[in-house]
Amino acid sequence: MENYISNKNIWITGASSGIGFEIVRELAQFHTNLILSARNFDKITQKIASLFTEKNNANFFAFPLDLRDEENIEDSFVSIYSEVGYPDVLINNAGVFKANSFLKTSYEEFKSMVDTNLCGAFVATKCVLPKMIENKNGLIINISSVTAEKAFPYCAAYSASKSGLLAMMRSLREEVRQYGIKVVNISPGATATELWGNKLDENREKMSMPNDIAKLVMYVLEMSRLSPQSMIEEITIRPQLGDL
Repeated sequence: MENYISNKNIWITGASSGIGFEIVRELAQFHTNLILSARNFDKITQKIASLFTEKNNANFFAFPLDLRDEENIEDSFVSIYSEVGYPDVLINNAGVFKANSFLKTSYEEFKSMVDTNLCGAFVATKCVLPKMIENKNGLIINISSVTAEKAFPYCAAYSASKSGLLAMMRSLREEVRQYGIKVVNISPGATATELWGNKLDENREKMSMPNDIAKLVMYVLEMSRLSPQSMIEEITIRPQLGDL
């Protein structure tokens, strides 16, 4: 693993909490360049500071990023390229979620979820793709959701955004496999993150832990090193007790 990601530039969106921060914690032990993006820049810098109390070897670079804003994403990427270089790995992790009935979901709520979970990943991926194609190498990992393929009540907007992400990345995979670029979708079930709000405490024992998904990301990175001729395409992980 160390040899594969040594000195690689790895861009993680939504890196300040939940699954994203657990991915950062897993990668921090390696000699790699971690590009951390989130809407709340202060929170990212605080989280990075907390990692310096632990054993780690990574270099950390923090950038504010609002995935609802195309211009903001492109400007942030220019800063990333200028300061760090092109990402070798992109982890589209950032996401927002609000449970609501279809009729009570406002247009603004719907648009926020689609803009962040789908459109933001589209723009971020477009930023990294040209260099990956030129290098004939690259890895794009997308954190989707089981809601992309299984219907649940009260999450029509979230399901639409994650279904779109899954379909988009499956199509992209067929376009870029000829260039040696791997596109991997990880679809978690209920995971104990702050996205659940006040429902987290009552359901925590029934959920997967964020670090479970982070370890899957590490597995994908490891398998990308061991099997250049093969590609993991889809991974689904659910709580042991099933969906909530």
